[in-house]
Amino acid sequence: MKKTYLAFAFIFCLFTTYATAENSVTGLMFAFPAEGELLKHKMEIRDSLKIVSRTFYSGQLEGKNVVLVESGVGLVAAAMTTQLLIDQFKPEQILFTGICGAVDTDYRIGDIAVPIKWIIHDYGYYDSSGFHLAQREGQRFIYFITDPNLLSAAGIVAKSKSLKLKLIDSRVPQIRISKIGSSGNSFVDQKEKREWLRNNAGAEIVDMESAAVVQVANANNVPVLVIRSCSDLAGGSGSSTAEKELEQFFKVAADNSAAFLLEVLKKSNELARSPK
Repeated sequence: MKKTYLAFAFIFCLFTTYATAENSVTGLMFAFPAEGELLKHKMEIRDSLKIVSRTFYSGQLEGKNVVLVESGVGLVAAAMTTQLLIDQFKPEQILFTGICGAVDTDYRIGDIAVPIKWIIHDYGYYDSSGFHLAQREGQRFIYFITDPNLLSAAGIVAKSKSLKLKLIDSRVPQIRISKIGSSGNSFVDQKEKREWLRNNAGAEIVDMESAAVVQVANANNVPVLVIRSCSDLAGGSGSSTAEKELEQFFKVAADNSAAFLLEVLKKSNELARSPK
């Protein structure tokens, strides 16, 4: 009996030690391979774990313990992967990187957006007058909120202008702390839909995962931030479609977003270590 108790106590100590170590992990996410190539290249990968078709890579990046995972495309895939990441690794924070479509026409291809809050643009209801976004009492819409401390780190990096982003059409991309990002399960390549998102939801960018990631992180009280680089104007610009723009610019946009994430991760570490 005594031996059994000691064995159980030893296993319990190992488990609690592992759980404590997990609390210092940062979760890093992206939707499809090109968005995560730069991070995977720079990361010191020490281990990997496959769970229901998702491979989680553990290691170090910018002096931080991280877990890197590809979520897959779409809201359900993103939500599932976020919850798996939280359940298995207990991250202290989550950062998501990738590309997006610009909704606000003030954005140029290559510009980086860091939205404060997110909506799901195809979550709502239809009545005789058409489609309406879901609402919450006291709010115009149902918003999912990113972390103010991570936003602060992003703002500091953006203002420092120390990050050398890749040029797009001979132009240096601009970094913006945005008000509203939007996500849905459809790729938006229609001017009318872009204008609807801008006029009805106040959205500045659109993608297919971020709102779900932020929603799940909010539900689990995990700080979260999303960084997106515009690979296209939703609905296209001039004679070009969003699909053609995406094909042309997605790799540079994806790398710029990941490069900015690395600087934000570094800055958030500095802020966390600085005296309060």
